[in-house]
Amino acid sequence: MNRKLLFSSIALFFVVAVALFLYMNTLTFKIQKALWGKNCTVSVAVTSKYKIFKFNNKKVPLMSVFKYFVATPVLNKLEDEKKSLNDIIVVKEDMIDRNTYSPMLKKYSPPFKISIGELLQYMVSESDNNATDILINYIGGMQKLQMELRRYRLNNINIEADEKMMTKDIDAQYLNVATPLDVIETMQVFREDKTYSYILHPLQLYKAPLLSEEHKKFLDKIMIETVTGQDKLKAGLPKDVILGHKTGMSSRKPDGVRIAENDAGFVILPNGETYYIAVFVTESKMADKENTALIAQISKIVYEYIVLKSRK
Repeated sequence: MNRKLLFSSIALFFVVAVALFLYMNTLTFKIQKALWGKNCTVSVAVTSKYKIFKFNNKKVPLMSVFKYFVATPVLNKLEDEKKSLNDIIVVKEDMIDRNTYSPMLKKYSPPFKISIGELLQYMVSESDNNATDILINYIGGMQKLQMELRRYRLNNINIEADEKMMTKDIDAQYLNVATPLDVIETMQVFREDKTYSYILHPLQLYKAPLLSEEHKKFLDKIMIETVTGQDKLKAGLPKDVILGHKTGMSSRKPDGVRIAENDAGFVILPNGETYYIAVFVTESKMADKENTALIAQISKIVYEYIVLKSRK
């Protein structure tokens, strides 16, 4: 081998080695490594000041993550009608489904009075299904909810089923869908944007605050206080990191497949830096503990990546 060919071979080896090293330190490689041998489909999205990251970013069933998209129009309705979180709703027996997940019924028995704020807290923090359907009806029903999504030009987020429908028919659990990136970008807009252009009618865009500061803080609070899914995104984060999130979990189909195990929200680091993350595990044949452990593992991978970037 002549000297020129030797130097070329060494240079090529060096380039390949560097490229391989760089690739092995990417989020894509680390997530792919975590998924090795896993019997499920995983979709991930991250937004931070460093980058927007997408992995298998396709529309998947949202499950209870869709409740976030109920909370925002409820808060908008309060603002539009100049009402308060302390305003009261009377809940009657015919507004309750006794065959669904509802921690609210451990405290209340119909008929009872409850504030809009407490209903929102039950819906988001505890993922209460009855609170969700009561609030959907409060804003005008499923058709009105869909109109609100279009109003804010959230055209890639499809919400077609309430909790009663999903409890009655497992196939309805496939009707509420979005990509993980659509979910966290919407969360980021509602948390951070002071004004937003939305459709007032088909020929006019209108600029107005999405949420008041009071309601932004309230929504942050009930997301941070979420008690469901402690073994998901939260389990992959240090204790000094703040997580505000909305979780979701489907039923299992007759063949044992879990339709979806989801978690999405915002992470606030001790230095105040914030990033958004969604991890959706779908069509999983794995045990529940394996599904949640995978979400926690990906959460840890992303956290370590973001922290490493913030130190540079």
